[in-house]
Amino acid sequence: MLNKTVLVVDDDPNVGILISAVLKKFNYSVVALNSGEEVLRFLDTEKPDLILMDLRMPGLDGYALCKRIRDNPDTRDLPIIILSGVSEIDVKVKTIELGADDFITKPFDMGELRARINRILKRKSMDVSLNPLTHLPGSPAIEEHVLKRMATETPFAFAYIDADNFKAYNDVYGYAKGDAVIKHIASILSDAAKAHAGHDYFLGHVGGDDFVLVAKPELLEAAGEEIVKEFDRTIGSFYTEEDRRRGYIVTLDRKNKTRNFPIISLTVAAIIPKALKHYGKLVQIAAELKHYAKELPDRRGSLYIKDRRL
Repeated sequence: MLNKTVLVVDDDPNVGILISAVLKKFNYSVVALNSGEEVLRFLDTEKPDLILMDLRMPGLDGYALCKRIRDNPDTRDLPIIILSGVSEIDVKVKTIELGADDFITKPFDMGELRARINRILKRKSMDVSLNPLTHLPGSPAIEEHVLKRMATETPFAFAYIDADNFKAYNDVYGYAKGDAVIKHIASILSDAAKAHAGHDYFLGHVGGDDFVLVAKPELLEAAGEEIVKEFDRTIGSFYTEEDRRRGYIVTLDRKNKTRNFPIISLTVAAIIPKALKHYGKLVQIAAELKHYAKELPDRRGSLYIKDRRL
């Protein structure tokens, strides 16, 4: 397992020093922090591959920290291993219920710790529910989340996000550049969701250039408007100066005819399913709204559109 970052959280700095010294020999990057508050600030801008966490820390303890990490859509999938001097079974059960992936009692053997880290990271890399490019939840997780919202009858908005003219871009610039655009879209969606919906949102990657964002109705519209504005502001940097200046690229369409394809834009199609209980029907209506938005005459750039009928 190479080039993985492990975050070690313990109020005893010697623990971080020991783990760092050993794991670095195996090509891990190690970040050592001493409090839960430091971890939350760190996770605002960085995302490690795994967290090793003590339970007993001043201020925000390991229990509260684990819950905060799992409640945050941006960090809920991070693997967590608890390192603790407490060995009682009820403590282990409680941490697992809070979302920890493993529990190791201090003092611990470094060989065993490294083996458990390797196992969890390998399992995460094979998790088919996460998109391998963006590491966002895929279709099964999206459907599960939406069905839970429907079951609780809590009002929510469902936005289907699609990149227009993306295939033409891939054909001209290649898959590596195309992947960079997809990651850029994921980043914009995540930033807008966090800015406007806090922790009460769900962001998923259906596949290719299709994404889903779920949030409270009153929060999604502001996020949607910011998404299209920020995408149009930044997408030009993924084109050559010549293509950016003329506003289009030239390549073959699906019928093998040469066409001019405009700069990539986003269509964000949002609906508020008030009485809808069927996930397939929800996706169908969102797809119809997305198609309608794509076919609007004289459209320029990205567009956020909401179905006013629902």
